[in-house]
Amino acid sequence: MTAPPPSVNLPSMNVDNIDLRLLRVFHALAEHGGFAGAQAELGLTPSTLSIHLSNLEQRLGMVLCERGRGGFRLTEKGEHVHVATKRMFAALEDFRAETAALRGMLMGELAIGLADSTVTDPRSPIAGAIRRFESRQNDVHLRLTVDRPAGLNHALLDGRLNLAVGIFPHHVAGVDYETLYAERSLLYCGAGHDFFGRGGIEAEEVGKARFVGRAYSLERDLDAIGAARHKASVENMEAEAHLILSGCYIGFLPEHFAAGFVAAGRMQAVDAERFTLMSDVALAMPSAGKPNAVVRLFREELRKANAEA
Repeated sequence: MTAPPPSVNLPSMNVDNIDLRLLRVFHALAEHGGFAGAQAELGLTPSTLSIHLSNLEQRLGMVLCERGRGGFRLTEKGEHVHVATKRMFAALEDFRAETAALRGMLMGELAIGLADSTVTDPRSPIAGAIRRFESRQNDVHLRLTVDRPAGLNHALLDGRLNLAVGIFPHHVAGVDYETLYAERSLLYCGAGHDFFGRGGIEAEEVGKARFVGRAYSLERDLDAIGAARHKASVENMEAEAHLILSGCYIGFLPEHFAAGFVAAGRMQAVDAERFTLMSDVALAMPSAGKPNAVVRLFREELRKANAEA
């Protein structure tokens, strides 16, 4: 018969006797991966942050992180506490928003994630949704984040974002996706490239040209082009545009993003009829739980703005 594990005596602990300030300090440290980012966010000195962290560890009866010459790293228990802390702050934010809604008020924080370089898209409903939302009396703090699709999905799952709008090549469990509209991308080259100013470019020539693609959409892009000499990878559209503008690379870009470069004579679509990609721009939200009143209202304003765009 296996003996039961030895009991561990921890300090008496209730949620109401843990200072929320200490948990906010720990949350900031964990999110930023160290003291520098947390110091900037909270406006506290490193010594104050260290004191608050030590006080929290004493109250919880466990070591939450390792810090020293080797850098900052959460312990296994610290990782679990970090997850629980995020859930708790999300629940508090929902409570604040719902109780405010009962009083006919809009309060809290709204965290929105966006794909990169969508600001040039005239079809995007984001600006219209924000305008509609802000026309209502509210005391809501908006927080906008720009990230790759994978980063947006991850932030939705762990509670850092309430919703996100973008192209999501890979759908993940735990996130719901609602298609808003379709975005058109074309294959572009820059001034100075062998294809620039030419027509009737053969598929064999395209296959031999240096090709650049964003890591998150590379598989889709390569399928569309058929064959390519993949010579560079980037994480966002701006980096891709730099390589295309060099005149050395070809790559897919949204038509709205490339329009300014085309108008300036710095880019040109390569056989637009043959190399065209259509991608769904979607609203993504966590599947679990009911969104609070603030999130529900913004979602409705986003849908209305999208219908009017």
